Amino acid sequence: MSAWLVDAGNTQLKLRQHLGAELPVAGPLTLPYADLPAWLDRAGGEARFVVACVGSPTRRTELAEALPADTLWAATPAQGLGIRCSYADHRKWGVDRWLALAAAHRLEPGPTAVIDIGTATTVDLCDASGQHLGGWIAPGPKALIQALVSHTALPQAADDLPEVLDLASDTEAAILLGALQSAVGGIAQACAVAAAHGIPQAVLTGGGAPLLWKYLRDLPLRHQPDLVLDGLGMLAG
Repeated sequence: MSAWLVDAGNTQLKLRQHLGAELPVAGPLTLPYADLPAWLDRAGGEARFVVACVGSPTRRTELAEALPADTLWAATPAQGLGIRCSYADHRKWGVDRWLALAAAHRLEPGPTAVIDIGTATTVDLCDASGQHLGGWIAPGPKALIQALVSHTALPQAADDLPEVLDLASDTEAAILLGALQSAVGGIAQACAVAAAHGIPQAVLTGGGAPLLWKYLRDLPLRHQPDLVLDGLGMLAG
């Protein structure tokens, strides 16, 4: 039986069909939550669902009501998929972070660093044995802008991305540029920490990675999209 892998965030769902470890899969499908019932009606069939949900409790309830009762809900274990959690309470380590690190470590065994850019930017490292070394969580670029605008009298940020990260000559562009500079600076620091742990190249993933990629070409990074779905595929397999 095939499975649908579901990476569920706060604003949208990313789905990919899993047909088995040896079979190719199509690229992921992105859906807003409101479109899920209609998509399920069209999809039909006997597929099962494997879900990683980092959305709010309301989103999880909404999703649980729409999906079949036999849906597998991924949860971070103390040890699983080749990774051993460093947290005293493994349940506090986000399931998306575990899955992404496990998938990256499986693709290239050895010391691994994953930088996942979404609503939040998360960083996680493990050693060659799969021992999680820890990580951090920071606001993603859009969250930085939203926080600044909502807590000040500043206008909305500009929409058009600059070609290079330099200086802005108006407030709207300055807000956007500041968020991009902060995000890129955090990623550069993550690469430096990874290097200090013997990891020469970090893996960049997440929905916000394409937004920043052109500003990151000088950093020791490789882009691997959809690592959370890759980890869910390991779980489904």
